[in-house]
Amino acid sequence: MKATILLIAAILLPVLSGCEANDASPPSEEGRPEVTPMDRLPDDEAGQIVRRAIERAGGWEAWQNARTLDYQKTIIYYDSLGHEDRRLNQHHQYQMQPTQKMRIEYEDFEGRQIRLVNDGDEAVKWIDGERVTSESDRNHAWNSTFGSHYVMSMPFKLTDPGVSLSYAGKDTLDGTVVDAVRVDYEEGAGSAGGLHTWTYYFAHDDGRLVANHLRYGPEPEDYDLTEYVEIRPIEGVHWSIRRASYHSNAQYEKLAQTSAYVNDEVRVNAPLPDSLFALSPAG
Repeated sequence: MKATILLIAAILLPVLSGCEANDASPPSEEGRPEVTPMDRLPDDEAGQIVRRAIERAGGWEAWQNARTLDYQKTIIYYDSLGHEDRRLNQHHQYQMQPTQKMRIEYEDFEGRQIRLVNDGDEAVKWIDGERVTSESDRNHAWNSTFGSHYVMSMPFKLTDPGVSLSYAGKDTLDGTVVDAVRVDYEEGAGSAGGLHTWTYYFAHDDGRLVANHLRYGPEPEDYDLTEYVEIRPIEGVHWSIRRASYHSNAQYEKLAQTSAYVNDEVRVNAPLPDSLFALSPAG
């Protein structure tokens, strides 16, 4: 169970960049945008790798045209021996453009009906239709919604304000030659700026996203490695369909598997009414 708890911390807590990758900077006095998200990428090897990855994932125009996302998500947890322990089924609905909003619904392991809604400014949690307001519940709502959205928005989220990219060299993961890009978040950028370090791996031959390595805490065991097992093009954008996460270490080794994620019934640009993302009352 310790590995499962560490994984939840790794996936949900560190990804809270409150900035959105879909908005350009305010127009200049001449009426032209001063900086677009793609313009924020550096003119060095790391920036070129991420640009190539974005093109491989469908390109910025296709990303901008993805207004909503609706899918079923299954989380599979493994015990310390690598055996499947339990599954959690969730329904995710996001407004992707022009501002990001999220809604997640599921039945937890105690049989309670959970609803998490994030309107882009605030996140709220309901249990069995009752709004809960403790700090831990508010954090859970925020971390879960933004964390899931962050994962589904890769590699486009690497254009966010406050992201610092640096080339970390060429490597080989499970026989695939990859380019490694270290991703740091500046202090004050979102909710986790300056707290976590990511390394993203992109296939050297075609730029596709292969894996990411995360250091999410100060302890020697505070590492996670996630492989992007299947990525599928839907409505012009390449979306993560299956991922596998492993406990890792400072040497980027893949140790015990802690969980797997399967996204199914993925719909892009399905009609999602604004009422889905209302914070009060629960609907």
